[in-house]
Amino acid sequence: MSIFSMKDIDPNVRKPKYSADFSKNEEKTIISYDSANKPYSLYSDDKWKFISARDLNFQGLTGYFKETTKKLIYGVLFTEKKLYSSNFIQKNIIESAINFQKLIIKTGGSSFTFIDDDSNFRKLVIEAKKKKLKLKTWKNYLVFISKLHEKSFICRDIGNAEKLAIELAGHNLSVQQSMAIPERIAAKYFDYALKVITRYHPYRYAISRAYQNLFIEYKKSSSIWKTQANSKKYAVRNVEHNIPFSDFVLDLSGSWLSWLRGACYFVIAGFTGCRDGEIKSFNLASYEEKQYADVTIPIVYGEDSKPNHAGISRRISWVTIPAVKLAIELLWYSFEFARNEWREKGKNITHLDDRKKFLQKVDKIFLTLPHIATTHPSAGRQALSNSLENFAKSVDCRLTKEDIEEFNRLNPTRKGQLKVGDILIPHPHGFRRTFAVFLVRNRLGSLMELKYQFKHMNVAMTAWYSNQAEIAGYFDMMTDRDLINIIEEENHEFMTDTLYYIYNEAETLSGIEGKRILDARLSSPTTIYLSRDEISRQVKEGQMSIIEHPGGHCTNPSCNRICNMQTCRFKVVTKEKAINLVPERERLVKKFLTLKKWQVKQPNIMSKIYYDIKSIEQCFKDHDIPFTPFIDTIDVTML
Repeated sequence: MSIFSMKDIDPNVRKPKYSADFSKNEEKTIISYDSANKPYSLYSDDKWKFISARDLNFQGLTGYFKETTKKLIYGVLFTEKKLYSSNFIQKNIIESAINFQKLIIKTGGSSFTFIDDDSNFRKLVIEAKKKKLKLKTWKNYLVFISKLHEKSFICRDIGNAEKLAIELAGHNLSVQQSMAIPERIAAKYFDYALKVITRYHPYRYAISRAYQNLFIEYKKSSSIWKTQANSKKYAVRNVEHNIPFSDFVLDLSGSWLSWLRGACYFVIAGFTGCRDGEIKSFNLASYEEKQYADVTIPIVYGEDSKPNHAGISRRISWVTIPAVKLAIELLWYSFEFARNEWREKGKNITHLDDRKKFLQKVDKIFLTLPHIATTHPSAGRQALSNSLENFAKSVDCRLTKEDIEEFNRLNPTRKGQLKVGDILIPHPHGFRRTFAVFLVRNRLGSLMELKYQFKHMNVAMTAWYSNQAEIAGYFDMMTDRDLINIIEEENHEFMTDTLYYIYNEAETLSGIEGKRILDARLSSPTTIYLSRDEISRQVKEGQMSIIEHPGGHCTNPSCNRICNMQTCRFKVVTKEKAINLVPERERLVKKFLTLKKWQVKQPNIMSKIYYDIKSIEQCFKDHDIPFTPFIDTIDVTML
């Protein structure tokens, strides 16, 4: 809930009187109330706590910097009518204040008024440039400086914040798109992750018991052995378990559990398209299956707060695959020993509301180990990034030249970041766009070969994302509109790229529409028959469209993907697609000969197979693909 809302929005947040001399009684100024209607946070506290929102932490600030920032936030809190989320305040004001505090101290100042002096401000700008932060980061940070001036805490007016942000960012001006993982690499990662989950899911309870006993034994051995190394060896040796896999490791550092968490994250993030924060909201009950029009649709539910300006968390849904259920269960029960320990720690928290918030974090799937020095049960971004890195390195899938080319094609703002032989380490944010790219570019088919349970995935995905508004209404669910927008953007880019290649670059084309386009290109006086901008415009206006089939492309905007591609007048086949038809032709030939051998008298079926074989062979001729012609014929005995 927004911490800046009025009573009718959140009755636990009251509006103190704001006046110029409120600081005289700042020790007694109440910031928030708890569920028992008692003061929860005072102005003087280093942490302002709220029941329904993220706490505001001032511990990174000192002296005048802390005093000024508190006054600024207090004023924004209770004098502005605009609603802000606590996430916005923590990231755009407090973290910005910490950043400028470091810069000012480094350049010889002790308060924010230091930058009122022109000479001091120039020093700060020079120092700020050395940080090499991105344009977006500086734009967010400068919101804080503008607020300081607006509320008369400083005299420095930075004027055009966008212009200053560009100057501070220097060469880091480009806004990088979230990473999309190349298909071969993603397939390797998902394949291995699924195998790990399938193998270890039956042993999820045993994993928790083994680790629980490990820490118990280590505690015992620590009182016996003088060295930590001997204590660890003794503890590991004395733990018995029935987990039969050679890659299962008992280690007190939690590295193996971190690796397992990485495998689960790959599957959950890779096949939902959720943001990192939304995945962290998942618990054991997040997975459900719904029936819609004779299709079983696996769904996960989580909390989504990003689109809401007031920061109100809302329950939202994403379509997924059955393997996500296994990943959630494996994570939940493998870390049950840690969850129980965190629950015991929670009993020592005296304030009821503090304890409730603490236990809400404990009842999520991504946990840290309480036995390692930490006070927070939730696995943060760094912990999850380490898990992804551990898992990716264990797969040891090195980038090839083709992978690099695809990576650069999918991620033009990241071109040159990777080289042949590197291991691609995915970022938590990268799965969302990878999901959208794979869905749009019809590459889910190659991933579906990894596991049988994926075979229904295209049906469920298509049903969901083609009719998501209708289905969501049917189940009274909220959908991820941002993800739908990302998918739509990727769909536009995919259509534009594919059509540009067909109209300008493909050396050979077959299919009725393909031959028409090739003839038009050959008669054109220019090398570029249709510009990318023109194609993009026509795609946006609905004048051009393209849909990918296993055996080619269809330019019919209303294509239902189940037409006969061999006779379709909208058909375009590139050489890449034609090569993919080689195994299809072999399958048809084998089917034809088998039916002939068994003297099956089905003239319509036999004619159809024969015609399809000959159509594919014509396609091979158009693209100069070598093949041995099928010389069998349909004789009268088969009719």
